Amino acid sequence: MPANTSETLADLLQTLVDIPSETGQEAAISAFVHDRLQARGTGTCLRAGHSVVWRGPSRGRPLVVLAGHLDTVPANGNATARREDGKLFGLGATDMKGGDAVMLALVEALDPAALRFDLAAVFYEAEEGPLERNGLTRLLREMAWLREARLAVLLEPTDLRVELGCNGAMNAEVRVTGTSAHSARPWLGVNAIARAAPWLAEITQFPVTPVMLHGCEFRETLQVTTLQAGRAKNVVPDALVANLNYRFPPDRTLEDAERRLRALVPEAFEFRVVDRAAPGLACGDRPEVREFIDRFGLEVAGKQGWTDVAQFTAAGVPAFNFGPGIPELAHQVAEYCPIDNLEPAFTWLSAFLTEPGA
Repeated sequence: MPANTSETLADLLQTLVDIPSETGQEAAISAFVHDRLQARGTGTCLRAGHSVVWRGPSRGRPLVVLAGHLDTVPANGNATARREDGKLFGLGATDMKGGDAVMLALVEALDPAALRFDLAAVFYEAEEGPLERNGLTRLLREMAWLREARLAVLLEPTDLRVELGCNGAMNAEVRVTGTSAHSARPWLGVNAIARAAPWLAEITQFPVTPVMLHGCEFRETLQVTTLQAGRAKNVVPDALVANLNYRFPPDRTLEDAERRLRALVPEAFEFRVVDRAAPGLACGDRPEVREFIDRFGLEVAGKQGWTDVAQFTAAGVPAFNFGPGIPELAHQVAEYCPIDNLEPAFTWLSAFLTEPGA
């Protein structure tokens, strides 16, 4: 990298932000990344759909995988990058094109022969959508060698902390039935909203519950995120459908989470899990993870949102989250990545990949 690494990384990030890549529309950014990696001239560039994988030369060393998703949530007046007060604003700047810029710069700058690990970089599509369409799901299935990695680093936004594991996620549909009637004669029907109201009043007060694992705090949360009822203004509603979004810590299986969630819903109400994603294991006790944390004196936390650390750890690959973006800004209109976070992320990962720790 040039002497002004921070500015070079900021320029690259701005370029990435200005390439539209909402989920399902990653063709342009995939082509950009592929062409840059091909121009690298060293290693092998692979594609699967709109996901791009660079695999460096294999020299029999342990494999480290850097990974980041290329897609963003839908734009909300923030599709174009801008810089202000040391911050680069724009859709995906923090989640997670800041991490993608660091990854791309590392592949372009590092000499594979000088690394202490074999290296691969995975830029994948469709992370912001349903898990079954997630590009990493396909890559782990089709490229079995990725599952043999010693370590995976997800460059998700962490504000230069190491965030271990990730919470699991589950969405469940609760359906409360009634009997329709004319609103002028409500005694002839059963109002589904009125029937559900006591339960809704209770479930919406579910407390945020801290859970400590491996010295990190994870928070159990439950939110009613959608609510649908009623067919007309003069009809007693005969159905109410609520979506429960449940986030649960890594010490619970999907089966544990479903039992926990079902117990919070009256037996008389219909209950159906519509999607689920297992939590990611906290791997703070693994030697390479511990080395990275201690070597650079990094703060450690649990990952509150779901990330693909879960897919790597389910495949038997230790993994952690580390990136320049700010996690609290993900999916916000005014999301930004601090430009000053880009160079440390690049420098620390470069040193970890090339120089043995003390």
